[in-house]
Amino acid sequence: MRESQHAVRPGSGPTERDYVEFWPAGTMAKGRFRCTACGNAIAVRTVLPRCMLCGERLWEREESSPYGEVT
Repeated sequence: MRESQHAVRPGSGPTERDYVEFWPAGTMAKGRFRCTACGNAIAVRTVLPRCMLCGERLWEREESSPYGEVT
């Protein structure tokens, strides 16, 4: 019997790097965040605002954002 191409092997599941935590506007936060819609970067020390460029309400930490490599 052949092994399925989609078989899950021990240790081959999702990693911490595959997980992205989203932060909604209004949440107490501290650090650098990027807008999930447009990639706008902000530094926050109190409460996450709505994105000033597009109005989006969801943010992700800059280090986990796919926009992090955009310059």
